[in-house]
Amino acid sequence: PRLPTRGNHLAMRYRLVATSFGGVGCTSTIRGAVRHTLQTDLPTQMGGGDSAAQPIEALLASLLGCKVATAHYVARHLWARPHNRFESIEFADVEAVRDPRGALHLPITEPPPSPPGLTRVSGVARVHLPAGSPLTADDVAVLGRVVEQRCPIAAMLAAAGVEMDMEWVPGGATP
Repeated sequence: PRLPTRGNHLAMRYRLVATSFGGVGCTSTIRGAVRHTLQTDLPTQMGGGDSAAQPIEALLASLLGCKVATAHYVARHLWARPHNRFESIEFADVEAVRDPRGALHLPITEPPPSPPGLTRVSGVARVHLPAGSPLTADDVAVLGRVVEQRCPIAAMLAAAGVEMDMEWVPGGATP
């Protein structure tokens, strides 16, 4: 199928529908060639049913999934063959920070004292290379820098002012 254009550039489009359930839960259905369903909810102490991940957690999972997909693409074009692949990426100690006053401040019609969104995302990306790979820690660090620039979700968060602090390191050979 032909991609739609935006100006002189091709544009990717994503379509979905969503319905709330049980108060604050939400089921979203992606409307593509294959339909996928995602759910979000809030913990019971926040008025939800705790039946799915919180929306912020779903965003973070999407961020990490986007980084994995982007890293595979970048590695294929960054590193020389036959060493232009890695086995896996393990994201460790991933933490996102936001000030809850931005979303919860009352009265609701007054401006909040802080932005409601994330302010920082940090963690470690351990890139597991094949046994015998000649790639170095510097190669993995360059991969990480390019991924941070090319990952659509990371770029969107950075443009929104979120401090992105992901350390990219070799994770050792995968047997």
